[in-house]
Amino acid sequence: MTTNYNITPLFGIPLYQTILEGVQSEDINFIKNAEYKRFPADNGYGTPDKFILDKPELKNLRDNIMKRCEHFLHEVLDVDESARFEITNSWAVKHLKGDESGAHTHVNSMISGVFYIQTDDDSGEIIFHKDKTQHNIFTPTVNIPFKGKNLNVFNTLGWAIKPKNNMLILFPSTLDHSVLPSKSDNERYCVAFNLFAFGKFGFDNVVQLGLDNSTAA
Repeated sequence: MTTNYNITPLFGIPLYQTILEGVQSEDINFIKNAEYKRFPADNGYGTPDKFILDKPELKNLRDNIMKRCEHFLHEVLDVDESARFEITNSWAVKHLKGDESGAHTHVNSMISGVFYIQTDDDSGEIIFHKDKTQHNIFTPTVNIPFKGKNLNVFNTLGWAIKPKNNMLILFPSTLDHSVLPSKSDNERYCVAFNLFAFGKFGFDNVVQLGLDNSTAA
């Protein structure tokens, strides 16, 4: 029997994914040739420079990324332009075969993103994890079994995305995520970054909060 019905993904967590066009080879080479140091956890390399997208050599890439961020914020999420989101920090990551990233969130930020410079099919997926405090169906104190035949955003505990060259992913900074170990013989490069909102926030004529980025150009 077929039953007509409608499902609303109520109060969903937005995960924005797109492919950047117009990425220049000079940008890719600059990032790949940047200085990298091994992480203390011995699971990859990162640039000591935590503001790499502020480099004049990467202005075109930064502007390109910001256009997509503004589309996500102001067109998709319908955030008012009075909330001015800016990239507050950014760094490049290099993974060799076997390197990975454990589950984590990003602090002191509101929206986070990752832009993939060089990947292949074996580079390792990025996994987004459901927070145990998010009760979208059942309470986590009762382990209700699922058949596993229809994995979807309502019943999954994690969501995997296979990275591609020039892929950009944006998500709330509170969303827990990890990276599977790379099985590739090729290096995986990406740029991670955070955004924060600046402006005057409140209702009607009452300003509840005012934030200004004094370091902004």
